[in-house]
Amino acid sequence: MAKIQVFTDFDGTLSLDDTGLMLIDDHRSLGPERRREIEHAILNDTMTYKDGLTEMWAAVHISWEEAWAEYLDKCRIDPGFPDFNEFCRANNFPVTIISSGLYPLLSKIMTNFLGEKAKDIKIVSNNGEYSDRNWKIIYRDESEYGNDKSRTLQAAREAASPDTIFVFCGDGVSDISAAKHADVLFARKDRDLELYCNMHKIPFIAFDTFHEVHAVVKKLADGKAKIEKDEKTGFCNVVDL
Repeated sequence: MAKIQVFTDFDGTLSLDDTGLMLIDDHRSLGPERRREIEHAILNDTMTYKDGLTEMWAAVHISWEEAWAEYLDKCRIDPGFPDFNEFCRANNFPVTIISSGLYPLLSKIMTNFLGEKAKDIKIVSNNGEYSDRNWKIIYRDESEYGNDKSRTLQAAREAASPDTIFVFCGDGVSDISAAKHADVLFARKDRDLELYCNMHKIPFIAFDTFHEVHAVVKKLADGKAKIEKDEKTGFCNVVDL
């Protein structure tokens, strides 16, 4: 059986909801209008990603209890992920979440959804502090995005045997830096990452749910498919055998 490692973004990929925007867009917090202004400023290079994210989280003024009761307890996980995670557990394929989100939120959501099984999933993310209705994001590293997702894949690649297949699942353009260190790229349908891949002719597999990711990874694991590297982009196509 093939050796496989799986890496996935959280908000918008594994989770169908964006945990940060739920709190940031609340009327007691920053609100969607100013949040969109910040996003445009980041896109136009008039504000750094870190400065924008810092302002967004500093404007959150919801209590911990309100955050969960009103938003986070209702957070939806991709319906195909539990079965896919079981498959990975059964075959000793490590699953790692890489996120710009806050660790206390992501870890609790995963535990709520998967129970004890969530402990087997490594979460590499930013951290956060909450005190008296004030929230603060604590960045994982000094990089432009606060958590350079590519570093996690690079380190795993260096530690793994050369024949290990690296799978990455994402939905946004910010995932590209990490995806470049993967062999097989899954992009959620109708999101920015799919558009980016089409524009730059990068091989990828579009998916609606993790059921589709599961099917392809199982083929690779069972030797019913193989990867063929695209020399122009460095990404791989999955070819049925």
